[in-house]
Amino acid sequence: MVSFLSGCNAKNSQADDNDLASDGVSMENESSETTILYSGTVIDSGVTNEKGLFVSNLKPEDETKAASFDEVILLTEDVNLIDQETGDAIVLSDIKEGDTVSVTLIEHAPTTMSIPPQIPGMGIVKIERVSEK
Repeated sequence: MVSFLSGCNAKNSQADDNDLASDGVSMENESSETTILYSGTVIDSGVTNEKGLFVSNLKPEDETKAASFDEVILLTEDVNLIDQETGDAIVLSDIKEGDTVSVTLIEHAPTTMSIPPQIPGMGIVKIERVSEK
């Protein structure tokens, strides 16, 4: 009986190791995370000590799957910022008031109850500048 249990534990341990990245985070959950594409207009860049974008009319591409935000602050620390036209990485200061952005959020992204709400970088997959004002 003991050798049977040990054998099961060893097999499960190997399977668990294959599902974990080097930092111990499950790769299965990360790769299968559902995302939602939003579009909005930048009201102000560099809010909250130059670590976020203040965006208005942030609406999901498919409004039946998620709620929209009249105004929201996207905390951009550790978030990929991209120019959609060129595909190049950009910095927060490249995004200006009036620019249109495409924002990919994880489904059920954490959002503060503040006014305006804030979405931390852990809930943001990427932000693309679609067009400049």
